[in-house]
Amino acid sequence: MKNLKIKSAILALSLGLMQLLYGCGAASDTDAVETTLNSSETDESTEETEPDVLEGLDLGGETIRFYTSISDYDYETSNNYIEGSGEENGDVVNDAVYYRNLNTEEKLNVKLEFIQTDQLWDTIGADIQKTVMAGDDIYDVVINDMYPLANLSIEGLFHNIKNNQYIQFDEIYWYDDYMNDLTIGNTKMFLLAGDFFIDVIRNAHALYFNKTMLTELGEDPDDLYQLVLDGKWTIDELLRYSQLAYKDLNGDAQINNEDQFGYITVGTWGSAIPFMISADISFIERDKDGIPSIAMNNERSVKLLEKLNEFFWDSASNSTYLQDEIITRFAAGQSLFVGFQRLGSIDAFRAMEDDMGLLPYPKLDAEQSEYITSTHDITEIGAIPITCTKTEAVCAVLEQLCRETYEVVLPAYYETALKVKYVRDNVSAQMIDIIHDNISIAFPLAYNNKVNGIFLSKCFSDPLTAKKTDFASAYTAAEPAAITALQTIIDTFMENNE
Repeated sequence: MKNLKIKSAILALSLGLMQLLYGCGAASDTDAVETTLNSSETDESTEETEPDVLEGLDLGGETIRFYTSISDYDYETSNNYIEGSGEENGDVVNDAVYYRNLNTEEKLNVKLEFIQTDQLWDTIGADIQKTVMAGDDIYDVVINDMYPLANLSIEGLFHNIKNNQYIQFDEIYWYDDYMNDLTIGNTKMFLLAGDFFIDVIRNAHALYFNKTMLTELGEDPDDLYQLVLDGKWTIDELLRYSQLAYKDLNGDAQINNEDQFGYITVGTWGSAIPFMISADISFIERDKDGIPSIAMNNERSVKLLEKLNEFFWDSASNSTYLQDEIITRFAAGQSLFVGFQRLGSIDAFRAMEDDMGLLPYPKLDAEQSEYITSTHDITEIGAIPITCTKTEAVCAVLEQLCRETYEVVLPAYYETALKVKYVRDNVSAQMIDIIHDNISIAFPLAYNNKVNGIFLSKCFSDPLTAKKTDFASAYTAAEPAAITALQTIIDTFMENNE
């Protein structure tokens, strides 16, 4: 994503300053790995400054109501970064959130109100639909999981913000590509993703690895980093390192929980999804009007399913556990890699005694041009219900909140908390940039179930679970129903969002 790449380069400047301020004697870590990242397109100082659409705007004390979830179903919600504690408490990120909200209120003469719910993806859709269909104007912005919000957008329940005068989609604090991938056609946009919706970053998938174990195996962690920087970090390399790490610790010639693994995860269904997205599969293509069609029946998809089978069913990487258990086992040094984790999961490993690093998900092959980062389908994004009667004011506030998040909150979270506080070497911080810069592809995550599961389930996860490699047969079986289902989505979307 172009916007994110520019943003990350700018934010990286603050990391260097912080390293000087904190006296981090870790320059050798960075020097050990030759940096090959392209820093072009980062200097926008010569561009003309356009008039600020928010300059002098006074919303007359209007109250903007946000409907946010506080339920930690299986992962911390983003409410701490949206609402915050409402006061200063000395925590860098909390205080940044507090001042962002305060500055927004003061600049626009507006009051931010936060309405809490304990609902997430499995119930929030029905709740929003009931409220909106009843015509109840009780909140102005919904912030919740991408999956239900995307499906509600088909039903015509949200305002179209495509051409809103206040939202500057070309600015680096909006994830324009991500939002466009969630819509149908070129004239509509109903779902909001930007720096204010920080869950997009927090839910970006990453691979964590045990640096201490890798060193004990006679490998240099810097070599692993260099593979990434050279563009050669692939599924084959992940398998090679996983095989290197596997040990039958109890000597019983059986694969069991007492062994040391190369890779552990929560199972094939969810764990395979980041690999699918990172493989640069063309799930859909769009015509000149932005209408999507299924476009995944190709040799690259065939290769991906074969590679997934090769990797997941190797003895080094076929051990699966519950989420809490894999975190415990990885932290205890029982696996070289742990899968199906997110950038926001990094806090779970803070007390880990062994040194830890992190990496982007691998490419399908070295010929792939760039790394691609998947987000989780429960990533919290936003939407404005059609019951809202003050859309312009809401959009102005969201524009300001995204700006303030980029300027105040993101440096605190992304640079201070995430990079400096949690990661254990400077190169891991560089890996975070790569992960962050390449967040992309939301359509198959949002609409997989709506199209007969063809994107993720029927053609990849289901045959993978059954240890089958025949993509062509899986696709042929799923295609007719999927084409019909996608057309129904398109027709419904167009009918409900005229």
